[in-house]
Amino acid sequence: MLKKKKTSVFLSALVLFGAGFVNCSQELPLKELALAKSQVERAERLSAEEFAPEEFSEAKKNLVAANEFAAEEKASESKKSADYSISKAYDALEKTLPKLAAKSREEAVAAIDAADEAYASEYTPEEYKRAVSARDAGETKLAQADASLASYLREDKDESAKELKRTVALQEYEDAHNQFQEASKISVEAKKVALEKSGGALVKSADEVDVLLDKAASYSKAGNPAIDEEKARVASAREDIQAGKLKSADEKIKTARLASASLLQDSIKDHAKNRNAQAREVVEDANVRFGELNAETYLKSNAKESYASTQENLGASNESLQASGNLLEQDKFEDSITQSEEAIRLAEISIDQIETLKGKNNVAKKDRKTVETDNTTTETKEPKATSAQVEELSGGWKRYTVEKSNPADCLWRIADREDIYSDAKLWPRIFEANRKNIRNKNLIYPKQKLNIPPKTGKIGKAPKE
Repeated sequence: MLKKKKTSVFLSALVLFGAGFVNCSQELPLKELALAKSQVERAERLSAEEFAPEEFSEAKKNLVAANEFAAEEKASESKKSADYSISKAYDALEKTLPKLAAKSREEAVAAIDAADEAYASEYTPEEYKRAVSARDAGETKLAQADASLASYLREDKDESAKELKRTVALQEYEDAHNQFQEASKISVEAKKVALEKSGGALVKSADEVDVLLDKAASYSKAGNPAIDEEKARVASAREDIQAGKLKSADEKIKTARLASASLLQDSIKDHAKNRNAQAREVVEDANVRFGELNAETYLKSNAKESYASTQENLGASNESLQASGNLLEQDKFEDSITQSEEAIRLAEISIDQIETLKGKNNVAKKDRKTVETDNTTTETKEPKATSAQVEELSGGWKRYTVEKSNPADCLWRIADREDIYSDAKLWPRIFEANRKNIRNKNLIYPKQKLNIPPKTGKIGKAPKE
């Protein structure tokens, strides 16, 4: 860089020195000296020192000699050196400009590709079009220059025509180089603007797709590899955003968005079907339990209001279940899920109320029995579980083996057993202690072994024996 600066200063000095000859002698080759100077400067500006060092060095050396001869008023020697300097400058340019144009073309193509990756065509279309137009103009000039240079090399008769063709070719190469440089400059600016405009928008879009995929995953309890694949695609898009590859990021996000919509729909549909089936089981269980109650007994007792409330909740549960099924058939899956959840909630409340009513009825029976036996209590209780069903463990824990009976075993009935808790309301303790083995608290199976924690205190973990 320092060397080039010194050369420029030196050549400028030659101009001033050469200008002094105008009044001294009209015989000096002032025209040749000026042309030699301008072509050497041109060669220097276009990096001839890099691409054609020998030719450029000769041109510069002879320009200096031509000026020195002129200072000594040796017009003939000065003209000879100036002509040779011009010739070597053209040789340097002939070797330099095709390479320089090819290099600047590569840089322009790379810059436009980078702007395209930043989605400049979308976010700053006018600048992007200008860059492409400049590149295309450079391509046209480059093709013309190649043709002109080939024509020059074929010319072997008319020297003046040959030199003219070379002059035209060199100018066309330089024009192509300038167009490519302009394309690079515009592309860099277009990329910068595109990054500023679109980066935040794409991040927001990626966030939206992730929300859809997370929602789909929440409905897909068993997991779905397709969801994981799309989440990986969005993550890759985020990496592209960081790298400035916004076009690639946008394409990935759009692909993931389309896929996420389908995945979410399928996940919601499957979940709606499963939840409707679960609601049906819980509601049917509540209906069976309620059917086991003697309505006349409760309607004539103090539990009349409790019975009516249970009946009302159970009726609402059945209505929600019916609505869930209807909405499922109409492909209104989210609404169906809502109704299923409501059906399950009301059915569970009904079951809890039913167990409470049964407990009150048992107390009433016990009271009547006490009176009949003249203050001698002879209660009738559920039969104790057989040793095959209940196994005593350490720390107050027990292990219960589910059996198929009529009515069927369920967490509420197990908790209500005399040898378990004697309290149906404590069923959540059993559920909590067996979460790994019970996915649905309303579904347990014959021969399934349940760990029964102590009636009070922190549940903790069951002993291993």
